Amino acid sequence: MNKKRDIKYHLTLITATTTLLLSLFSLAFQDIYTARINRITEYELMGQDVVTAAISAVFLCVILFKDYQRIKTKIIWLGCLLYLFYIYAYFSFGGVSSVFYLLYVAITGLTLFLFLFILVDIIKNDQLPNVAENYPRKAISVFFFISILLITVIEIQELVLKTIILNEQLNPFLVFYVLDLAIIFPSIMITSVLNLRRTGWGYLFSGVALIKIATILPAVVFNDIFHRLYTGSFLDLSFDIIASIITLIASILLIMYMNRVDDKSIATHPQNER
Repeated sequence: MNKKRDIKYHLTLITATTTLLLSLFSLAFQDIYTARINRITEYELMGQDVVTAAISAVFLCVILFKDYQRIKTKIIWLGCLLYLFYIYAYFSFGGVSSVFYLLYVAITGLTLFLFLFILVDIIKNDQLPNVAENYPRKAISVFFFISILLITVIEIQELVLKTIILNEQLNPFLVFYVLDLAIIFPSIMITSVLNLRRTGWGYLFSGVALIKIATILPAVVFNDIFHRLYTGSFLDLSFDIIASIITLIASILLIMYMNRVDDKSIATHPQNER
């Protein structure tokens, strides 16, 4: 297995190791979050840390044991980096403070730049994926459109209620709405269109988006499960059900995606070998 262990590899390895240790430490010592200024409870943060620890562990295994030269591996890297960026951007901007706050900021920046560096690497090596004839192109694009539209309506409804109808002071907890509505959701909708148009970028970002959806929504569900275990009530059981259904569909489509995308390797492009 030809694994190019450059600075990008080592930085990603350090990042995944750090997020795994951070999430495990935070699970063992939840009181490090007491210096937060938003309304999220420690039980919800436990759910977040459980999912982050699981994703970080899987990411570490991919980094250590999968061939980075292959496009499927790079897609998994991109999806995991996007998850970690989203979580630690929320921690950084949302007032979830602790003794590790500077690490949250560092991880936010590092995951963003590593994401961009991997995209540059894919472009440089002309490695955009191809797909098989039975690739579920329409199913994936329709899923993106419906799921993102549904969650967009839910989030905009709450923002309209708080900022227009009730004219409330916004809580930093809502910073993830900014990430969703300004960055993540438009990106996934663009991906949906590119995927329908049979473009290499559409195929690439469809895999990344499926990983993002399949990993981030379980955090919402686990947050509420821990809240129920410790307080006796759910925060929003109806959304938990919606999130679970979307996660299940995303996971099924991700498996189909991985089986029907050509696992192009840098080795197939002699001019790019070093």
